Amino acid sequence: MSRADLALGAALRAMAPLIGLLLREGVTYSRFANALKTSFLEAAPDILKSSSARLTDSSISTLTGIHRKDVHSWRSEGQPRPQTRTLSVAMAVFARWSNDPAYCDRKGRPRVLDRFGGAGSFEALATGISNDVHPHTLLQELKRLGVVRLAQGSKRNPAEKVQLCMDAFVPAEGAAEMLELLADNVGDHLAAAVHNVLVLGMPMLEQSVFADGLTPRSVDRISSLARKAWSTALRDIVKEATALSARDQQAPEADQRFRAGMYFFHGPQKQQNDSAARDD
Repeated sequence: MSRADLALGAALRAMAPLIGLLLREGVTYSRFANALKTSFLEAAPDILKSSSARLTDSSISTLTGIHRKDVHSWRSEGQPRPQTRTLSVAMAVFARWSNDPAYCDRKGRPRVLDRFGGAGSFEALATGISNDVHPHTLLQELKRLGVVRLAQGSKRNPAEKVQLCMDAFVPAEGAAEMLELLADNVGDHLAAAVHNVLVLGMPMLEQSVFADGLTPRSVDRISSLARKAWSTALRDIVKEATALSARDQQAPEADQRFRAGMYFFHGPQKQQNDSAARDD
């Protein structure tokens, strides 16, 4: 197995929780893959510069495997060429239902639709968005995402109704801040781990302790111990960082930052041959 294969395998394992998050939030593979292209393009110049290679469309294309036309477009315009539609089916339903006069009332508000039927029904809307997904399957996914809710019909028209939730894609209060913290904390944690794997200088602190074969009560005790240890470490680090920040404020070389953190995760153990505590 090549080093590239090992790196890819490690990256896929590290990304597994993020993939779960993306799927729960309605981000499809095609949308993620298209967004990932930009991340590869943005990372390429630093890699090439570190090896003293020329920064050209061809060198970036060779390094990333991204088509040279996409590279040229990104370098000249700041983004790859327009791709095929990457909106998930759920977001496409939301967008059409919110804007298409065929599914809105005279005031431009999304109508409550009959679940089944011809033009103007949810079934027609779903079929018009995608022929690859059965309307029932799409409805279940939309319900899971909180995009629609089912409503009872009236006595005059007892047919089952489908109602659009207009706030479906508006982040819950605090969601944006939590996702920003996730990106900052996990991003720097991964950066420290990658630094150590690539041996880019003095190793950074990136260690953990692991144990399995524990009861929920034991895990709770260790969780409390970890929180107590972090509380003590946090006070010491904040005190020192505050003093050093004030001292370094006018220094010309004061262009560095740091992030120190601690995490504690628990869950069902995976099948393994050993259950002894060990340092990673």
